[in-house]
Amino acid sequence: MSAAGPNKEFLISETLIPDIFIARYMPLLGKDAISIYLWTHMTYKGDSFTLKDAVSYGAIPEEDINTALAELVAAGVLVRKEGDVFEPVDLKLVEVEEYIRNKTDEDGVPVMKSDEKRRQLLAVSIQKTYYQGKMAYTFYRLIDKCLYEYHFEDNVVYSLFEEGKELRIHYIVAKMYDLAQKWYQKGYTTTESLKQYYELRTRRTDIAKITGKLLRKRLTEMDYEHINKWSTDYGADAAIVEYAIRCLDYKNNIRMVDVTNKLKEWLDAGVMAVDKAMVYESERHKENKAKASRSRGRTNVRKSGKDAGITVETKAEETAEKPEEAKPQEEAEHDSILDMF
Repeated sequence: MSAAGPNKEFLISETLIPDIFIARYMPLLGKDAISIYLWTHMTYKGDSFTLKDAVSYGAIPEEDINTALAELVAAGVLVRKEGDVFEPVDLKLVEVEEYIRNKTDEDGVPVMKSDEKRRQLLAVSIQKTYYQGKMAYTFYRLIDKCLYEYHFEDNVVYSLFEEGKELRIHYIVAKMYDLAQKWYQKGYTTTESLKQYYELRTRRTDIAKITGKLLRKRLTEMDYEHINKWSTDYGADAAIVEYAIRCLDYKNNIRMVDVTNKLKEWLDAGVMAVDKAMVYESERHKENKAKASRSRGRTNVRKSGKDAGITVETKAEETAEKPEEAKPQEEAEHDSILDMF
């Protein structure tokens, strides 16, 4: 090792990554996109780089590079320039600008809420509980929207983030804002009105448990979207979901969409209760069996010979229906001569 400094063969330097990337963007990115982002910061120290540079990384198949870069651009952490040049976004600056826009009016004058202290306590509680103390500022803005535009009670705001964690969307900004809007439209603004929500949540939790158990899988965000649809839009409970899965047991691989389609079929038929669904499936089975029987008749399968137009003469029929053959003329004359004696 040289006295002038550390040997460059050793990777003992540091790469700085903004906390906001880890708290806000990284949970939404795939491993290839995260890998490229970290590598470019290590190699180019936040400066621009080209598509060729990214390909030279070598740790990711070349055919997957464009997909990973497109994911980073869509997330807002890279900007694509002309000539396949990519430039990192200053995420800290974006966060500060969002904060300033929310804290000032159109003239840039600071805007303070009369209950700023109460709001801050709520935000800190949500930050510590659901974001390990590192919450992106856009979620602070969501808290403000819930408090001052939708007029949610504090407990309702807290429950909103609890719901986001339950649905595994609490890191996805757009989906959290959509969820808040849905709650507002449904009237979930007070603690009293949340009773309906908690009943729904309990039902959804029970459905998730039985679904994961029967399908033998760890549920994903997409799976939870199906489950939320079953419980919210279809009014399904764990019992009827279990019966739907068991009805589909003849399939090799049951998909969530298969269960959704079965529940939708019952919903359209007005049988969203286990006992009614059982009667419905029994009648449907009988009807299908009858159709199959009629189909066999039309195709001459399992028909009697007579039904199929095939006739087979028996020995008795041959004897009864066959006319007596005439005797030869010589034999007839010989019999007549013998009769004379």
